[in-house]
Amino acid sequence: MPTNIFKKGHTGVISRSGTLTYQVVANLTENGMGQTTAVGVGGDPIVGLYFQDLLEMFENDPETDSVAIIGEIGGDAEERAAEYIRDHMTKPVVAFISGREAPKGKQMGHAGAIISSGSGTAAEKIAAFEAAGVPVARETSEIPELLAARLKK
Repeated sequence: MPTNIFKKGHTGVISRSGTLTYQVVANLTENGMGQTTAVGVGGDPIVGLYFQDLLEMFENDPETDSVAIIGEIGGDAEERAAEYIRDHMTKPVVAFISGREAPKGKQMGHAGAIISSGSGTAAEKIAAFEAAGVPVARETSEIPELLAARLKK
């Protein structure tokens, strides 16, 4: 990751996409919102840490006051994260889901970005986050504004 885009601060970042991680971090930094930690969990079906593991760590971290999640189509990791957020998180969380415009039935980039049996679509992930009270950005550049609004509440 290009270190010049990072700034010490209070937002935790969890992402399934390396490139989108530094896009979001750059957006946060440009808007005066530094990061405690940015973690890439990767886009593969099997990862070392899951969203829930990291959400719990950020919830328990006194330095972190908010969390940004960058998800993508495929699998059910985001739906499980939304459930965890609804049941356990007290800190503001916002999300972005990559792949909203992915053509139906087409395999995209990561091995985990495979939509199968009608599950793992962007619409399902967005609906899960919204049902858990998590605002979902249409563009990564909206994340700082959404976080700032949540932090004011």
